[in-house]
Amino acid sequence: MLEPGIFELPSHEVHIWCASLDVPPETSARLYATLTFDERNRSARFRFERDRQHFIVAHGVLRDLLGRYLQIQPGRISYVYNAFGKPDLSPEFGGRLKFNLSHSAGLVLIAIAAGSNVGCDLEYIRAQSDYAEIARRFFAAAEVDQLTALPNHLYAEAFISCWTKKEAYLKACGDGLAIPLNSFSVSLTTDPAHSPVDLYVPSNDIVPEKRWSFYALQPAPGYIGALAIERGRWRLSQWQWEDASRPR
Repeated sequence: MLEPGIFELPSHEVHIWCASLDVPPETSARLYATLTFDERNRSARFRFERDRQHFIVAHGVLRDLLGRYLQIQPGRISYVYNAFGKPDLSPEFGGRLKFNLSHSAGLVLIAIAAGSNVGCDLEYIRAQSDYAEIARRFFAAAEVDQLTALPNHLYAEAFISCWTKKEAYLKACGDGLAIPLNSFSVSLTTDPAHSPVDLYVPSNDIVPEKRWSFYALQPAPGYIGALAIERGRWRLSQWQWEDASRPR
């Protein structure tokens, strides 16, 4: 079993956790045992074993962390889902904790906040030839102009920084791609020292205008992450999850 521990989450903090998805078989087996029947079925649908294991570890780590905050066994946690498939804790857990999960290239990023909707996104930095085309199709005009003005060696990181912030916002709202990516603009900064960047995202038919804080994250070398959360400024604490981990 994982070493017991109780995590506390003050109302002004957001906790960011990273974990490798490549774990020893015994750790994967422990995490698998905490998953629901539905989650096990979802994992079995993956064609490749590596993808199946990554799903198990990502969702098992999320359950392990939520269990420590809620002081219950991870296998007892249950979720409810909105119309777009975004999970939330079932009402019996009080509704205080909000969370989000993203994984890419063998790493998972999990954000947990108290009382405010939160979204996170994680991407591995790759140089791709179609970034400019994607930006023209999906980004706001101001973002495209900023990207175009950058030297080539900075383009990929700036593009991914923009993409992750937009994805984090969509996940925080819980409305999927019903919100057009070009309906709002975000900062292209990749430097966590320049976070947060606050802005009002204009209202539309899906979500009202409200203030959001966007944070750039660098969870590991070669990766860019982003966090979007409602209201004001927050204190971010970042930790690495490991078997028998505790916040440091």
